[in-house]
Amino acid sequence: MKRIALLCVITLFTSQLFAQIGKKVQFVGGARSLLAHSDFHSADDTVTAPKRTGGYALLDLGFKINPNEATEILGMVRIRNDFGGFWGGGVSFDVRQLYVRGVVADIVRYQIGNIDYKLTPYTFYNHNPDMLVPNTGTMGIKEGVVNYESFYRNHTWRQQGASVNFALQFPKVVKEIEFNGFITRLNPSSTNVLERLFGGGNVVFKQSKYFDLGVNYVSIFDLKGTALDSNVYANSVTSFTYDLRLPKEKFVVGIDGESGFSRTQQSLFPEKDLNDYFVHARAYFNLTKKDLKLDLGYMNNGADFRSFGAQSKRVDYSLLNNFYNRYTNQQIIRPVSMFDLYNDPMLYNKGITAGIMNYNPVINNVLPYGIATFNRQGGYLGISYSDPKKIIETNGKFYYLSEIRGQGTTNLRKFMMGQANASLHIENLAGWKKKLVVNAGVCYQNTSRSGELVFQQVKLNSTTLSAGIEGEIIKKLFLMGNVMMVQGKGNEQSPVRDADGVIINYTPFNVNGMETNISGGIRFDFSDKILFAVLYEYNQNNFVVNNPYQYKQLSILYVMKF
Repeated sequence: MKRIALLCVITLFTSQLFAQIGKKVQFVGGARSLLAHSDFHSADDTVTAPKRTGGYALLDLGFKINPNEATEILGMVRIRNDFGGFWGGGVSFDVRQLYVRGVVADIVRYQIGNIDYKLTPYTFYNHNPDMLVPNTGTMGIKEGVVNYESFYRNHTWRQQGASVNFALQFPKVVKEIEFNGFITRLNPSSTNVLERLFGGGNVVFKQSKYFDLGVNYVSIFDLKGTALDSNVYANSVTSFTYDLRLPKEKFVVGIDGESGFSRTQQSLFPEKDLNDYFVHARAYFNLTKKDLKLDLGYMNNGADFRSFGAQSKRVDYSLLNNFYNRYTNQQIIRPVSMFDLYNDPMLYNKGITAGIMNYNPVINNVLPYGIATFNRQGGYLGISYSDPKKIIETNGKFYYLSEIRGQGTTNLRKFMMGQANASLHIENLAGWKKKLVVNAGVCYQNTSRSGELVFQQVKLNSTTLSAGIEGEIIKKLFLMGNVMMVQGKGNEQSPVRDADGVIINYTPFNVNGMETNISGGIRFDFSDKILFAVLYEYNQNNFVVNNPYQYKQLSILYVMKF
């Protein structure tokens, strides 16, 4: 009888304990499993093994703890097992995310640890200049995996540090003043490497529904005395943002933009200091009830404008592919392709790089660092439209730009880029309950420079095309198909830069090739956070003229988020 009574007490205590924990602890994270069979072929290649099978299973398990109403703690651990590892072989454990955040006195919000942060497009912003056309279906799934692995969300960068935010409200003159600040660590110190930090913030004055004004400042800087190196580096950007608008019942018209200046310094080499400015202004007109938007913009980004918080690229083209990085009997390096951008998360940069990163002129030669690209001036025109029934969604943008300062000559390059995307929701047109969407996008780029000498003459054209379809056969079961093509033809002079970003030489860049990727598959959605897909891709690439190749891949993918 005593044992029964003791068991009842223990059971009651345990149930109460778990009830309390349930209120304060949540499990968050995700899981993914991928099995892929690849078939790689190159003419006259007797060295590279043509077929490979591999994959992995991983679990991101996070504990979100709320010790009180004003505090949240998150710790997430990744467990990954590459297929083929047994009894613990091939298993890795990593801390994927860790932070503490909360509110002080119901006013000041803070976060310490991993922070996903951005400010403005010219100071601290994660642009995506290498994927210029939208994707649905098979390529959309792959892009989602890349973004999850690299922590890309709404143009933020994942950093380690601290952030703070608070706002003050006023009855008159100014409606609200918002303060944002952050400090992160780019690299730790060692014997010969100085501690490098990245910090800044902004103050945004929200005067009324008619006017906003922001003052922004960011700086990458070394801490003097943290290493034997006495050459202290700093890169700072100061900018002003504004939005002057007239909202009416049927439309909104306004002018917004960002302008400012940058300064790059090295304490031991003042002759290498760089100072420059940028100006970006845009006029816009929105028909709110028609969902029609028009904008006309002007930009002037100085040749020496440096803002690495906004000019760091997602793709690191200096890295080797993780799949078939060498091929042919000579085992030459296989350049990064569009196929790799959707299949190899290891190519992606996960933080700020204090330096000018490489880029692929075929993929984006007009704005390789996004709208914050230096040495560009000119205008652009944009339009987007969505009908009331959401049958058609379209948007397009056209840029006409030029250099501000010539490279290797006083002659200036001229740039043109046109983008257009459209989605047709057939289910809304026909009144079907099952989803059927057709999506298409195109981006055309042209770079040209005239001159009497051969090295002055530049003419490079590139086109990126994408088309996809996604249809629901039965409830939650979808058929998907995609076609993507990248074509480049012409010549360029690619700059060779030293560690300080100074051009020391030029390399002739000649291209006449095409990459085509055709994919299809089926997807079953268990819920909006769980999917299972079987995908097949065929890729043909002849950009390396003497060594074209074909790539086939069958993938089985399971993705869960919770």
